[in-house]
Amino acid sequence: MPDKKRFLILTSDSGFGHRSSANSIAKALTLQHPSEVEVSIVNPVFEESVARFLQKAEINYDSNVKNHPAIYRFAYEISESPSIKTLMEDTLTLALQKTLRQMIAKWQPNAIASTTQMFSAPVASVLNNLDFHIPFFTIVTDLADVHAMWFNKGPDHYYVASERVKAKALTLGIDPDKITISGIPVDPAFELSKATPREMRLKLGLDPDLTTLLVVGSKRVSGIFENLVTLENIIEPFQVVVIAGGDDDLNQRLNDYAWPFPTHVKNFVDNIPEWMQAADLLVTKAGGLILSEGLAAGLPIILIDYLPGQEEGNVDFILDNDAGVIAETPEVFYQTVASWLKEHQKHLTARAQNARSLGRPDAAIVIANALWQAAENPVPTTPPSHRKAHEFQYHYTQK
Repeated sequence: MPDKKRFLILTSDSGFGHRSSANSIAKALTLQHPSEVEVSIVNPVFEESVARFLQKAEINYDSNVKNHPAIYRFAYEISESPSIKTLMEDTLTLALQKTLRQMIAKWQPNAIASTTQMFSAPVASVLNNLDFHIPFFTIVTDLADVHAMWFNKGPDHYYVASERVKAKALTLGIDPDKITISGIPVDPAFELSKATPREMRLKLGLDPDLTTLLVVGSKRVSGIFENLVTLENIIEPFQVVVIAGGDDDLNQRLNDYAWPFPTHVKNFVDNIPEWMQAADLLVTKAGGLILSEGLAAGLPIILIDYLPGQEEGNVDFILDNDAGVIAETPEVFYQTVASWLKEHQKHLTARAQNARSLGRPDAAIVIANALWQAAENPVPTTPPSHRKAHEFQYHYTQK
């Protein structure tokens, strides 16, 4: 049997989206080439040799974002400037270079992918000093306004979610031939499962005939309990599923409350595509991954929270395409749900159609195909900095 192709996917644990996207790509590779691939998903920041300040930044990300949003916004905006961006890239390269060299030597990958903005410059610097070429892709995990740190000329190819992200890349000097609009990679089950919402509700133990609101939270999502309480006044029948996303306090509070409508509370699940496919609408914050999952499932979206900075662009993306609304107060949340459940759910249906038109359930499969093709077709052995842009081009399989 020929040697397996080895893929190294680098990710971050600042939020769920980066790692979830990495998992989705790995799953797509394994599904398509079950006996031919080895996939390693690694967060280099937590390797032993990495500076402690980077590890602390990852560990404290949730609390810093939630407790100090103004500081987070300021840091996000100021680091968009070219000089600060370059300083940050140089700092990350210095801090991670040794670890990345060791990692690449250990795994000897046929191709590398990154699902976070932190590693584009450091990985490119390491690869530039090798005497052979390893294909390197960056997968951008926000829908619209993304940070400039995502983009430099090191990666061979970029996979982005939308025309808006591509436009940002172009303004930062990325060759248009190095950009593919793929969508953010979500679990391949969104593309492969053909179950109807009613069938999935039966499978999950829900009432198959009730309109189903899926609420997805985490420790960084505010206002879930306060918003749900307002639904007690709605006359139309419905049921609610809440996935607390590891927020133990929210999970306990929801379970302790006597809800007047059918309510199913889960602290954490590992089958989010099934819960999405069972739902009729999604209530969540404006994270790129969770929104991409909702769109892939064709769910209209009510946004109840967002981070300053990149998630503001995600809000605009949903609103501009009429795939959902933002409810910044419990009163607006109540009015939105009540309106969507009335009048034969015509508002719900219209936004579901818009969401479905935006969804890219095949994104992970598209990216996995490209990684496989890159690994199957090695390029010349001169370092990347010595070759022209056309030498980095691969053939991509895309629907």
